[in-house]
Amino acid sequence: MPSHRFTIGQMVRLVTTKGLSPAAAVTYTIEAPMPAYQNSPQYRLWNAELRQGRVALERDLEAFGPA
Repeated sequence: MPSHRFTIGQMVRLVTTKGLSPAAAVTYTIEAPMPAYQNSPQYRLWNAELRQGRVALERDLEAFGPA
């Protein structure tokens, strides 16, 4: 089982916004790790400014901002 690369509270950016609403947030904070799906860890994400949450695969995320 693959391990999670990102930690709770870390800022991430979606690598692709294809298929998302233009009003969808691009940057999020990791809220919680989730079990892997199709051999890629998943995360529950939250954007406080826009009050948007989502679930994303690790392969669709990149670190954003200071480490």
